Amino acid sequence: MGHTNTKPIFILYVVCISAFFASLNQNIYSPIIPLIKDSFDVSTTLVNLSVSLFIFITAIMQIVYGTILDFKGSRFILLPSLMLTVLASIGCAVTSNFTLFLVFRSLQALGTAAIPLIAAATITDLFDGEERGSAMGTYQTLLSIAPAVAPILGGFIGDRYNYDGVFWSLVGISILLLIINMLFFPKDQKKHKTSKRNGLHFYLVMAKDKMGSVLLSLSFLNFLIYFSILVYLPVLLTDHYHLNLKLVGLLYLPMTLSLIAGSLLFKYIQKKISLINIFTFTNFLIAFSVIGFGLTHTVSLLLMSLSLFIYGWELES
Repeated sequence: MGHTNTKPIFILYVVCISAFFASLNQNIYSPIIPLIKDSFDVSTTLVNLSVSLFIFITAIMQIVYGTILDFKGSRFILLPSLMLTVLASIGCAVTSNFTLFLVFRSLQALGTAAIPLIAAATITDLFDGEERGSAMGTYQTLLSIAPAVAPILGGFIGDRYNYDGVFWSLVGISILLLIINMLFFPKDQKKHKTSKRNGLHFYLVMAKDKMGSVLLSLSFLNFLIYFSILVYLPVLLTDHYHLNLKLVGLLYLPMTLSLIAGSLLFKYIQKKISLINIFTFTNFLIAFSVIGFGLTHTVSLLLMSLSLFIYGWELES
């Protein structure tokens, strides 16, 4: 590999690891939900609000950041976003007021929401043809590993160092990423042309199409169920099964590993089976696995884990 390719490859790993951190920031939180509830002495509903706000802000800011990216370029957004993430993570670690914790957690979402978008845009700028496909494969691989690693990490850190230990860990990682990106992220990053295929316009077009509206509705429903399970699972495992946070983190593995397996399987079978057949079959299995979870979640850890494995597999497909 020549010298001219060294820098793009290095930047690829910088943005991929940054995107990995963004996913880590979201998923590391799930196993410590009972810890947050007990530490702040608040209701489960309020703790769930902290999860909902993070997801909602992340989704909305994808559209907002996409528009800014078109005009200002990636570096203009990335560095302030990482700075905001550092400050917000410190706020989450030190505050003893739950209202302030919600504010700082929301600011965390505001900061990290830009990173996956910038990573994808940077890969598009730096690579062409087959190299771009390979680079995107690296990006997707790291992004899919994060949900499997994060709950385990969150459970182990939370069990030993409490919830603030988790956020201090995020502070350290975000400072390191900020320094690396300040030093190495390209200053001459291309600005992206505005496209009607991006942002809010894309979703409006999808909603007007009959099949598109069905896809949007089912996707919304599936991920509503997914995040409901993510929030409910740690409470179930600590209150009903009386497990410690280390085991809570480990019991996220069936669903998160199946998400990765489902992604790999989908890439293989989509070439051999029509998308409409895959879509119909996977939604049937999702319904089956959700019913299975509902019937087994208080009866058997093994059967519940099997239901979650099937659910994660089909959800990613």
